[in-house]
Amino acid sequence: MTGDDKPRPGLSAERVGVFTDAIFAIAITLLALEIPRPEEPEQLADLGHFLSEHAGAFAGFALAFLMLWFNWRAHHTLFDQLARVSQAVLAVHIPLLLFSAFLPYATGLFALEELPTDARSIAVALFGGTEAVLMLCQGLLYTLTLRQGLYAVGASTTRMSTAAAINWGIGVLWAVSAMLAFPLGDGVTLLWLATPLLALAILYGMRLRRGRESRRASLG
Repeated sequence: MTGDDKPRPGLSAERVGVFTDAIFAIAITLLALEIPRPEEPEQLADLGHFLSEHAGAFAGFALAFLMLWFNWRAHHTLFDQLARVSQAVLAVHIPLLLFSAFLPYATGLFALEELPTDARSIAVALFGGTEAVLMLCQGLLYTLTLRQGLYAVGASTTRMSTAAAINWGIGVLWAVSAMLAFPLGDGVTLLWLATPLLALAILYGMRLRRGRESRRASLG
């Protein structure tokens, strides 16, 4: 790499990626700290009952863990294909890392079971909204990479565009669920179950579209 090829100070893809990995690692570890632990002797004496009472906390932990892992995986895959980082890409990391660090708190509120109806809706909306921001940030990162030509030689722009569409789609799904949490409460969690189905549908749709475009190009 020559002096002209080196990124500007503060725009090193490697350093940004390493720092982001650290935030993700800390956040994903802190999720476990939000799970209630038995503190009273009677709770320890009947541990099975205590754990079953807090099944929602374990479900919230598992869901947040999977979504954060998916988010990290998308980010890691993208940064393995970057040649450089732009100011816009760096700016997107502000909400991305902010809400990654906030996710354990949002998960802790979501896992609380004895909440009034209004408070429950807020907790669900906060959790869903946090996840939505994370996914939308990933979609924006992929989109910026493609539009600004930040990818390295040999990188698959086809896979990048598919990843962008999947992250945008999932982000919109979770954003809609956050808004619907106020009238529906816990009912919106059914929408979250559609996340992998939506990802598969987008992937299938992108492949169909590329197949049609390829056939048109061959006929033209």
